[in-house]
Amino acid sequence: MHTHIHTLLAVNTLLVSSLALGPPFKGDAFVKFKEVPPMEIIARNSGSISLLCSAAGNPSPTVSWYRDGVKLTTTQGSDAGLGETWAKLFLPCVNSEDSGVYECVGEAVGQQISAETKLDVVGHPHFGCLPRGAGGSAPKILGWYNTVMVQSDRTAVLPCRVNDKAGKVQVLWRDSAGQPIEEDDNMQVKGTDLVITRVRWAHMGRYTCTVQNGFGVDMISTFVYPLAPAMNLV
Repeated sequence: MHTHIHTLLAVNTLLVSSLALGPPFKGDAFVKFKEVPPMEIIARNSGSISLLCSAAGNPSPTVSWYRDGVKLTTTQGSDAGLGETWAKLFLPCVNSEDSGVYECVGEAVGQQISAETKLDVVGHPHFGCLPRGAGGSAPKILGWYNTVMVQSDRTAVLPCRVNDKAGKVQVLWRDSAGQPIEEDDNMQVKGTDLVITRVRWAHMGRYTCTVQNGFGVDMISTFVYPLAPAMNLV
């Protein structure tokens, strides 16, 4: 009984949040930002900083970080349904060379939006951080979906994109009950992503990705909401 109540609450919460995402019906293609960092950030030399950006869209948008026209990181969107995509730019051990303008770009069905953040690095360098690329580092999840609404019988790829500097990591996906995913014909972990083939109502729920190595751990979650086949999104 309690499980049924929690499921209904989760559905109601998602339906409310989906209204905030934008129009979820056929022909209503869109992309808009849900969260962007401040227009200007000041960071201390030798510290670390994370720039978070998310965009909602129909279909789920691609979200990328750029500096001077060079793509630094990206989370690929999906045409399988409406959703909210997150992209994180993590800069460890920053120095004066990291000062500049960073741009978050969201893209879906030919539409593009962008937001800029100016980063100023101040102060004198100090000991206590390893220069980028020196030794190992804790994993950082840089790309994922917060919510994805997928038409039934389609394939959903839930990204859990990890920074390259983390090296080899252990990845564990759990279902909404907190149980490790048991791979079968419908669910498979490919790299660090979870692939759900032929999404059904039974797949509804929040899935959690945990990655770890000898230096640390990081975790994100994605809510999957299957839609009836008649509710075409694109």
